[in-house]
Amino acid sequence: MTNYDVDQRERQERSERFEHAINCMDIAPITMMAFERVALENKVSLKNLLQTMLLNALDRELSKKQDVQLEFSFHESNYG
Repeated sequence: MTNYDVDQRERQERSERFEHAINCMDIAPITMMAFERVALENKVSLKNLLQTMLLNALDRELSKKQDVQLEFSFHESNYG
């Protein structure tokens, strides 16, 4: 197994875990309606909006502890 194969498997596992986390979120209906409205206004999918918001929040939390701004590709596609 090459490093590329290992990286691909890790990316797939992270994607599946993230998909599961999004599907299992317990969000109040009013909040979800607001998220849906924001996604429609920005012409993005609800999944991408929530994913970006969660990853941005994770980045901020990690940056607080390390005092270093992490670079993630999702920063290029901020929606709000």
